[in-house]
Amino acid sequence: MKHKLGLIGFSYLAGLICATIFNSVFVFVFAGILLIVALIFTFARKAIPSIICFTAFAAASVYGIYTILVYEPILSYEGKTAEINGIVSEVEHYSNDTASYVIETNINGVNTSITLFSTDTHCSVGDHIKFSGKLSSLKDNTEFSEESYYKTKGIFLKATSDSSIEITHSEDFNIRSIIVNYSDYVGERIKIFLSGEEGNLLNALFLGDKSNLSYELSNNIKRAGISHFTAVSGLHLTIISHILMIIISLTPFRNRRIIKFSILTALIFIFMIFFKMSVSVIRAGIMLIVFYGADLFMRKGNTLNSLGLAILAITLFRPYSCLDIGLLLSVAGAFGVGTLAPFFCKKLISKRFKSVKAAIIGSLCATICTMPLSCIFFGGFSIIGIFMNMLLYPLFFPALICVTLFALTGAFGSGLMFVAGICSKAMISLINFFGSFKYGYISLDYDFIGILFSAEIIFTTAIYLIFKSPERAAMAIGLSVCVLVGAVTAVNISESDKTKLLMFSDGDDACVIVDDKTCVCIFASDDSNDIFEYINEYMQNNFLDKVQVLRLINSTHNNMEAFENIPCDLFSPPDSETKQYSVGKNITVSCGEKYSTIIANNISLSISPSADPKDDMISVIYGYKKNIPKMSGQVYCSSRRISEDYNFTNLYYESANYIINENGFMYKS
Repeated sequence: MKHKLGLIGFSYLAGLICATIFNSVFVFVFAGILLIVALIFTFARKAIPSIICFTAFAAASVYGIYTILVYEPILSYEGKTAEINGIVSEVEHYSNDTASYVIETNINGVNTSITLFSTDTHCSVGDHIKFSGKLSSLKDNTEFSEESYYKTKGIFLKATSDSSIEITHSEDFNIRSIIVNYSDYVGERIKIFLSGEEGNLLNALFLGDKSNLSYELSNNIKRAGISHFTAVSGLHLTIISHILMIIISLTPFRNRRIIKFSILTALIFIFMIFFKMSVSVIRAGIMLIVFYGADLFMRKGNTLNSLGLAILAITLFRPYSCLDIGLLLSVAGAFGVGTLAPFFCKKLISKRFKSVKAAIIGSLCATICTMPLSCIFFGGFSIIGIFMNMLLYPLFFPALICVTLFALTGAFGSGLMFVAGICSKAMISLINFFGSFKYGYISLDYDFIGILFSAEIIFTTAIYLIFKSPERAAMAIGLSVCVLVGAVTAVNISESDKTKLLMFSDGDDACVIVDDKTCVCIFASDDSNDIFEYINEYMQNNFLDKVQVLRLINSTHNNMEAFENIPCDLFSPPDSETKQYSVGKNITVSCGEKYSTIIANNISLSISPSADPKDDMISVIYGYKKNIPKMSGQVYCSSRRISEDYNFTNLYYESANYIINENGFMYKS
């Protein structure tokens, strides 16, 4: 079997992903079923299905054992206070004198890593940290998918410090600390040479630091389908490894394979640490080492086998990383470029513009392979992504080469930054121009998409395994796309006469959007930037040029001008007099001084302060009050500072989306 390691790697990954559906008990039942099926295939002398099932059985077993022996014991410390004495393995400094830390520590004999968000202690990776704190579980919210992000890294708890933090700066030689600090230094030097948006984009492209990108540019990057440029992955490491190979070829070691391979491997490891050891970078690093190692032993590198080995190396001791978005996108993209693209490139009959055609096919295959994941994780995909990739590659390559040389030369070189800055400025202009196209990005916010995509992947894989025909597999992919488009179209048609109700909290303030296809009414309890971005994103994803009603109740965040610039027919600022309006087909709006009321399809909803709530069928309460009177209907609170005695739905950093049908019945969308 030519691709045995690739088959094992992908089967292992599939087994892990399937195991995430079950709890720690039923995962072993699932593993037992896989074992029985594997034995049946073995007795039937079906080699490939047998290998797949045995590997998936091993993956499910490892997942269950890890859950019982590692995850659940660590999670049992939730709510307890502990003395934390550990080593800082990651640190992120913020502008408001705060920082987040990842700390490797030992709690009652259990080695684990925890996160801490606290004041900036100006410590570095490798320093010792000591404090007393309360441990709590990680939670996902609209601001940050905390649990999903850290769980894939093997981090399951966070700490809240209730004592002073003691830092002991390490005097030991720590290569990782040196490289990470140098990575931060390079980022700061880029900002010094290019202080505007160009420098921020270069830091995102080269270091994956997207924190300083403006909201408009960040959103246009997503809409243009080039988010992978700002996620350091195989593309970056491949280009850098080629630069390193050219440099090594100019040295006396160019004809000594073992020495050349050893130097290159060491440099790849250094750059993996430089890029903070993200799973996509680890995957790319392993594949590159295997690729160059194959040349060392006079063998031809194989993308599928390299991918399989990388998957096993990453997930074997950290099984929860199977759901890491970066890993899945990286694997899917590498599969498209390294496996599908060469297959279709062989079909190119004409030799004219062969390299251009190969680049287009590679970009197309990568986009097709990553599109399902983009829809599942990001709720949409860009239809201009392939075009934007081809347009930006000629600018991205020289910019990345210049910044790489800038980093290799001690972060000096105004000439390199000048060229990189010109490329960055041109990319910004193109991204903002094409990213603002009204229908360039298709938003898919339906829960069934993930399930449908999973079923289609299983269907396509089964077709390929049964018929061993790439042509039939391609037909299965085409059929799957048609089914998906048909399902989305059918749902859109079925909901055409229904009203959407969306509620959002930024942690303190509330936002309510009512959309009945004929008009859109938006109500915000305050002019916070998070609420403004939520409204702006909703309008862009739904191709809205304007809204009919925009009601702003308070303006304590000094962001009033941004809300005034939102296109709308009726803007109701704070302290406006009470008025009632009939808008759209089935919506009536009443704007009061401190509250607003909406009647949509015979459902009443009020947005009111917690100090004086208006008791309607549905209430959205903003602000803090310790004792809120009992209310008759469903209540949604925008702040978590509400007593747990109340049976309220807390929107704290959350969103809730509903559909109101023509009969006034509200259900979860």
